[in-house]
Amino acid sequence: MPHSRGLIYVIKQLEMGMRRPFFEVVTSHGLNWGQYTALTVLHRLPGLTSSELARRSFVRPQSMAETLTPLVDAGLARREPNPDHGRQLLLSITPAGIEKIEAMGEDVRALEDRMLRDLDDDEIVQLMDFLRRVRHGVEDPAPVEAAL
Repeated sequence: MPHSRGLIYVIKQLEMGMRRPFFEVVTSHGLNWGQYTALTVLHRLPGLTSSELARRSFVRPQSMAETLTPLVDAGLARREPNPDHGRQLLLSITPAGIEKIEAMGEDVRALEDRMLRDLDDDEIVQLMDFLRRVRHGVEDPAPVEAAL
């Protein structure tokens, strides 16, 4: 097994290559990257706490408050008391938030299509499977040194 495959570098190149076009898509719809991520997470998983949403949105809990306030103020997300926990607030996307995400769908899909244009349908399915498996490996708490 070679010591360095350069995979992390290629992943970073992909991220950096998609950053500007994706930023342009979300800002053209009046959101920033974090707000888009938060809304899509809440669309899939309504009823999260702020700390759960932060974890799933790849930000610190402190940053999530700054992300959520404009979404709540704009009526795209809402906070509701947790009936099972008196002091806890649960977050959900509103119908207006769903409309916002759906309105962005075509632009986001076009960006994904551009990124995947050289792959056929079977390769796209494989890529998604590979990326999920790699992500699982990153989430595994086993120390990196153990693999060396």
